[in-house]
Amino acid sequence: MPPLARHCLRATGFMTACVLGMPCAAAGAALTPATAPDIISVGVFTVAPYVMAGPDGPEGALIEFFDREIAPRMGVRFRWERPTTVARLEQSLISGRVMFTPIMLRTSKRDKARIRFAGEVYIRFHPCLAVLPGHRLDQIASPADLAGMTVGWVQAGALPSFMLDKRIKLDRIGSVDWTPANLEKLRLGRIEAAYFSNHYTPQYFAARTGMKLKILTLPTRGLSLQGAFAPGTPTALLERFQRAADQAFAHERFNAYVDRALAAEPEPAATP
Repeated sequence: MPPLARHCLRATGFMTACVLGMPCAAAGAALTPATAPDIISVGVFTVAPYVMAGPDGPEGALIEFFDREIAPRMGVRFRWERPTTVARLEQSLISGRVMFTPIMLRTSKRDKARIRFAGEVYIRFHPCLAVLPGHRLDQIASPADLAGMTVGWVQAGALPSFMLDKRIKLDRIGSVDWTPANLEKLRLGRIEAAYFSNHYTPQYFAARTGMKLKILTLPTRGLSLQGAFAPGTPTALLERFQRAADQAFAHERFNAYVDRALAAEPEPAATP
């Protein structure tokens, strides 16, 4: 097994919505605007250190924060599903198989699919590329700098318009553990760069594998991430989430969770 694959990060899948143990379809039919579930099944995709795949389900700064700060303020309990791919997560949310995901980029395609986004933006990512230390680029000024480059990303993952320039070759992977897979391809020279929605993910992974990386910030606007709900989710639930999030994200509480995750010592490698 390649060295990077042995350090696969935990994945975060979209939040699947089944209420009080009822089948999802029945639960959705039973809800009215005046009611909201006490148990929300949640799905996610992996983006370390926010969400990672643990032995018993997703873990990471985002999971801990939502369990400790959001759920009590909403008066609900989150039941986290195992991480999945972005593509499957999106489709599960659209079909109503999942009710909620804590972070999703709002796009016109998702609006047309009637995904319901919570009003406020609490988490912002700043996109970057990870390249090997000897790469010719030290900074990126325009898409022309990336002309002819093959850049790794994940299927169904949203991209800023900067990265949609036709001169850039995108190599999208459909794996739950897309981060270690793309970094392994980078190490082997199969791609020239790996795209990340934020700086923390490649830095977190590199620190735990010993892989040397050069991080190049993209000269584009940051990505505004919101909580997103399935079509047909009761308005009462969105309002409960909004009130809880307003309180929970105040005073930079979330940053403290991220800082702890970044400072955590890597787990020792398993003994053969």
